[in-house]
Amino acid sequence: MNLRFLLLVACLLCLHNTFAQNITSSEEQGQIKQVIADEANYFNARNVEKWSLCYRQTAQTYWAIVDKELTAQQENWDNISKFVNTYFSQNPKATKASYTRENFNFRKVNPTYVWLSFDQTKTIDGKKVVTKELRIMELIKGEWKIVNRTGFSVNTEKKEEKTTKQ
Repeated sequence: MNLRFLLLVACLLCLHNTFAQNITSSEEQGQIKQVIADEANYFNARNVEKWSLCYRQTAQTYWAIVDKELTAQQENWDNISKFVNTYFSQNPKATKASYTRENFNFRKVNPTYVWLSFDQTKTIDGKKVVTKELRIMELIKGEWKIVNRTGFSVNTEKKEEKTTKQ
């Protein structure tokens, strides 16, 4: 009887550890949210040095954005860096934007990778751009870095139109 009980407890502990590893702690979530906020702020400030520090700079890094301000897709850090440097040269004026981020969905893939999605509203000069966002983050030497940054505009006009017709 004692042996069965110990086996049951061991199995439950193994199951708990298997499921628990897929959960991001509130501390990890806070750190990741800060990297996301920093990346956007440095991009708007046209600070390429600090913006670059938010990313894992490898051939596997991916960057895509489709919104009213910018549509671009780049693979490989060298291509991303070249594109953003050119964009900053052509658009050197910093922009002031405010962000609202909500509906975060964190999924810890393993101890060093987190996949997350969220809804974002960016406001510039009173104009709002609503996007669905995806990030894949990697923990490198204790710091979260962006491996994949993808954002797509959401057409809010159609949603409002459907809502008023109902």
